Amino acid sequence: MMKADDMLLFVHVVEEASFSRVSEKLQITMSVVSKRITRLEKALNVQLLYRTTRKLSLTEAGQALYKKAKIAQLAIQDAKDVVTGFGSDVRGNIRITMPIVTANLVLNRAAVEFCEQYPGIELELNVTNRLPNILDEGFDLAIRTADLSDSSLVARRLIDSQWCICATPEYLHTHGTPQHPDDLSSHACLLYKYAGKKPDPWKFQEENTDLICHVKGRFQADSLDSIKQAVMDDFGIAYLPRALIYNELKSGKLVTCLDEFANKKLGIYAVYPNTRLTDKKLTLLIEHFRNALQQNKVYFT
Repeated sequence: MMKADDMLLFVHVVEEASFSRVSEKLQITMSVVSKRITRLEKALNVQLLYRTTRKLSLTEAGQALYKKAKIAQLAIQDAKDVVTGFGSDVRGNIRITMPIVTANLVLNRAAVEFCEQYPGIELELNVTNRLPNILDEGFDLAIRTADLSDSSLVARRLIDSQWCICATPEYLHTHGTPQHPDDLSSHACLLYKYAGKKPDPWKFQEENTDLICHVKGRFQADSLDSIKQAVMDDFGIAYLPRALIYNELKSGKLVTCLDEFANKKLGIYAVYPNTRLTDKKLTLLIEHFRNALQQNKVYFT
């Protein structure tokens, strides 16, 4: 018979990727960890982990079990939080993933402030432009600007991020300032290409009608910072979030154009599994992040 405690131990092993780290964290011997994982595999009659002297990796069955076991772990924690009056003593660990720009601009500082406000909280930040699967990788919270397709996730909009067409004054002096989105066909456009996909067309609006421009350019990157650097080097025109280039716009190193047509606006969301709806510490953190972003709204609008 499968034991629930063994399944929860399996979650720890997956997230720590090490029997020894789990042994230290839970204060049990490595042999006990190994025996309980073996017992779980025998109870399920499948191999869950590939074990070598250097690393642990999941089998296909292990990946499937981890996803469901993580949900169970979160549900158990939620039940514990409610019963023990969690709201009066905020403590615990929160694993967060967030994009680089938003982290560097506001949320890194906000995360530190939250830890200072609640000494019982431990935060683990994963700052990346990759979009990890929250459930598969064991995150409690993600900050995202992407469209959401997973119905098992809850999303709360924190703020809107305005994007703009920008270039250096030197580039526009040499190549001319576009007066209409159609003029971009004669310009070097710097293209954001994510995860091997084709660059998205640039979207505009004219008299409440959507305009889709399939712009072209010799420079493509999967990093907005790389595109920003190319713009700063007078290499072309880019469509970038204002938050990323706020200081350059303020100093005049970059200028915007086509403002009357550029209407790209993406929501920045707090995304989390629906099993975490009653988690007081997560609710407090999301509200703290929302307040921090709203207080720095000048960067995003």
